[in-house]
Amino acid sequence: MSQKPIINIAILAHVDAGKTTLTEQLLFESGQLKNRGDVNKGTATSDFLSVEKQRGISVISSNVGFDYNNVHFNIIDTPGHADFISEVERSLYAVDVVLLMISAADGVQAQTKVLWKMLKKLGIPTVVVLNKIDRDAIFFEEVISSIRTDLDEQILPIQEIIENDDSVEITCLRDYNNNGTLKQNDDILETISNIDDNIMEKYLQGDSIDNEELKTTYKNKIAKSELFPLMFSAAKTAQGINNILDELINLFANVPEEEEEFSAVVFKVQYQKDQGKICFLRIFSGKLNKKQVVYNQSQDFEEKVNQIKSIFSDKFTDVNDANTNEIVAVTGLSNSMVGDVLGKIKPPRDFNFDNQTVLTVAVKEENEDDYLKLSEALSILTIEDPRLNFKWYKEEHEFTLNINGWIQIQILEQIILDRFGIIAKFESPQVIYKETPSKSGFGIGHYTMPKPCWAEIKLKIEPGEQGSGLVYNSTIGVNDALLKYQKEVERTVPRALEQGIKGWEVTDLKITLVGATDHVVHSRAGDFVIVTPMGVMNGLNEIGTDLLEPIMSFEINAPDSLLGQISSDLHNMRATFSQPHFNGNDVVIKGEIPTATSLEYPVQLASRSGGKASILMQFLKYQKVEAELGVIRDYRGISPLDRSKYILKMRNAIK
Repeated sequence: MSQKPIINIAILAHVDAGKTTLTEQLLFESGQLKNRGDVNKGTATSDFLSVEKQRGISVISSNVGFDYNNVHFNIIDTPGHADFISEVERSLYAVDVVLLMISAADGVQAQTKVLWKMLKKLGIPTVVVLNKIDRDAIFFEEVISSIRTDLDEQILPIQEIIENDDSVEITCLRDYNNNGTLKQNDDILETISNIDDNIMEKYLQGDSIDNEELKTTYKNKIAKSELFPLMFSAAKTAQGINNILDELINLFANVPEEEEEFSAVVFKVQYQKDQGKICFLRIFSGKLNKKQVVYNQSQDFEEKVNQIKSIFSDKFTDVNDANTNEIVAVTGLSNSMVGDVLGKIKPPRDFNFDNQTVLTVAVKEENEDDYLKLSEALSILTIEDPRLNFKWYKEEHEFTLNINGWIQIQILEQIILDRFGIIAKFESPQVIYKETPSKSGFGIGHYTMPKPCWAEIKLKIEPGEQGSGLVYNSTIGVNDALLKYQKEVERTVPRALEQGIKGWEVTDLKITLVGATDHVVHSRAGDFVIVTPMGVMNGLNEIGTDLLEPIMSFEINAPDSLLGQISSDLHNMRATFSQPHFNGNDVVIKGEIPTATSLEYPVQLASRSGGKASILMQFLKYQKVEAELGVIRDYRGISPLDRSKYILKMRNAIK
């Protein structure tokens, strides 16, 4: 495969900002396509699922590539709808830079702000593209000002727009024929001096600034995600496309250093009927060959790569090897998962996404004969998108998935039908609550009958800090219980916490193994797998748990005439919010709100205001809520508190 410089790009945006149209134009302008596809006609190259063609939206990320000026570009076109944010997240494992697109007609939208916060936190270099500049009645100064105000003052226009009677022209402030020299106007110098002391000192003193120093500083600050170029385009007519490519080459086209040690990240998994499981890799260093054994750092095992394939939308081509910075698909990695690091080198990024899925939905088959087929389909979809978190409660004959919203449900129904030939019925989504210990105490578990078996444990259970999850440790030695048995307790505790005494996952707690005994003749590792959930549930039942509900941060933008009604709504929804901020005839309200009370509010607010008001909501935290304000549900399956029946179940004596 090619050894030329490679730039890996993800295109992000809110719905209908023109991501897929831009991708289509990039492919056409580079000569990769002979004819441009059209999103509205269902002919776009990167929208290859039937549901994407029907609806005219992207629901999964798509990889395409092309060459331009002796540089290879890999483009990942991502979904714009908030329900598919996990697709966006997975793509970010693979890229060097993000193109964040904003429609000039719509400006900064709620989803734009969500994406911007994520990119800033992760520190991914970002080029902002203001698209659809050919639309009528665009007040460019106001749009650009709002982008810098709503997102970041360090977003720097490196182009200017000249408005004619019936068209607009783009003028570059970068001379790509002169090694990318920047024009030294006040906006450029002031913006860069805000983040660089040397440039600031010279600028304030009126000293001349060397072009090379300015250009180098500009490039370095973008690489550190401290400065963000703003460019313009009309993707539908290809205006500005070449300038964007030239800018990306100037910023990111570096020939990779020779690196012998292989390192890669699995950023996507896909199943195909003829290929089976395919893992999409971004190679950060080294070389990958067919039939090569690779070390999975995340799970501590080795697997053998079977085939290596280049990717173009839904088409795969066999290749013999892959090198640094390439994005490829491989077969043979049957146990590797999304986010796994391959090789012994630590990857350049360690992503930790804040977005949690806070809704769960029950799924049923319309035809009883499809019960097992549906379980297989949902298992595959969860491997492809781990956020779905498929659960199978066999005693209740029930499947559940975690989802983000109604649009995702509609898309999943169609995908299950198209890919697996199953008609699936989704019930109304419910909020996902959690539990946490009310106080400290102990959980004791005994499993000594019927022989042969022997396992006894004593666990100290304590409330943890908010957001801490599970913290586990052991204070006993190998004279109490063999280390291999202690390891079984440690491995089983997270599974034992998947359901607590109120029917929800237990979190934000410390569990310490403070006592255990084994038997030289009767003990088996499986005995400690059985006894651990009994010890955990006995302890939780003794000390009690508090219910936790998901809380969203919110920002409402609305006409000030609606302030009274909105304030009343927020109080009724148990929201807390700070003093409203007024901007002309508009008002901005920020605060926190329970997910359970605000599920339908975005639609209600838009309807009530005639589309003039909007709300941005993003997961913030879980916090305690009175039991009567939340939902307590029955334990699914056989609870470890039902000791006799539970032991029989674990020993496969009952089904």
